[in-house]
Amino acid sequence: MHRTLVVGVASRGGPWINAVKAHEKFELSGLADLNAEILVKRGEESGIRPENRHLTLEDALGSGKYDVAVVVTPNHIHYPVTKQILGAGVHCLLEKPFTEEYAHAEELVRLAEDKKLVLEIGQNYRFKPICRFVAEFIRGQKLGRLSGIEASFHRHRPPRFEHERVMRFPMLYLQAIHHLDWMLSILPSPVVEVFSRHRRAPWSEWREPSICHFVLRCQDDVMVSYRGSYESQGEITPFDGLWRFEFERGDLLINGNRQVVQVTDRGAKTEVLYAVGEDESSGEAELLDGMDEAIVGGVEPPTSGRRNLETLKMLFKIFGQE
Repeated sequence: MHRTLVVGVASRGGPWINAVKAHEKFELSGLADLNAEILVKRGEESGIRPENRHLTLEDALGSGKYDVAVVVTPNHIHYPVTKQILGAGVHCLLEKPFTEEYAHAEELVRLAEDKKLVLEIGQNYRFKPICRFVAEFIRGQKLGRLSGIEASFHRHRPPRFEHERVMRFPMLYLQAIHHLDWMLSILPSPVVEVFSRHRRAPWSEWREPSICHFVLRCQDDVMVSYRGSYESQGEITPFDGLWRFEFERGDLLINGNRQVVQVTDRGAKTEVLYAVGEDESSGEAELLDGMDEAIVGGVEPPTSGRRNLETLKMLFKIFGQE
C-alpha cells in the first residue's frame, strides 16, 4: 500500500480523497491544507487522525510518513509545492495544469528523473470511458479515415478567487487543457500548424481573455477547430464539450446528453453507440493505476510529467507565446 498524502483538500481535493480511499493499492494516510477549518472537516469525514492533518507542507513532509503526494492546490503554486515534494523524495501526482511556466515544468521533470521519482499529471479526461470509446473508434477507422474535428465548450464560469481572476487565459488553463490533452492523444498524426485568437468580453469578470478560438493542422492535413468560452449567458455544454468527428463515411458526435452518436448516409441514419452512465469513472482511479504501475513496475504513465510537456507546449503555442 502506498501511504498517500493529499495536499489541498478543498474543492477538487474531495474527489481525490475519495479516489485514494477507494483504491486497493493506496492508503489515505494524511491531509495537508492551509485552511484549518476545511482540514478538520475533511479529516473528520475521511477518518484521518488529528496528528496526520497538517497545516504546513513542511510538517507533512518532515514527518516521513508518506510515499506519494496528490497535489490539488491552486495552479499558481503547483511549481513550488511539487518541487518541495520531489525534493523530499516523495512521488507526486499533480493536478492539471502542470505549471504556469514551461521552464518550471521542464525543471520538475528533470528533478523527478534525477531522484528516480514518479511525477504524473492529473489529465484524467483521456481516461474517461466516453473518451476512450472515441479514441478506439478513431484508431479502428470504423468510418474510414479521419478528416477533421470540430469542438465547442461554453459555460458561465466566473472567477471564484482573486488568484483565478488575474490568471492568464483562464478557460484554457482550467478546462480546455483537458480537451487539448485528450485531442493530442487521439490525433493520427502530429500537429504542425497552430492559429489562435483570444478575447476578453466587455462584461467579463476575468482580467484576461476567457474566450478562445484555435485551429490546428496536422501532418496528415486533418484539421481541428475549437471554440471555448467562460462567458456563456445562455445554453451551457457538458464539461466534456460538444464534438463532431468527420470521417470519409460519416460523422461521430458527442452531444449535449453525453452520448456518442454515429451519423451516416448523409444524415439519413443515426445510431447511439455509447451513453455515459450515472456512476461512470471520471479517470482518477486510472491515474492512480498509472502511479502504482510506475512505482512498482517502472512503467511510465501516459500522463507522466515528461509526456505532459507535449500538451503544455501546445497550450503555449495556442497562447501565442512560443
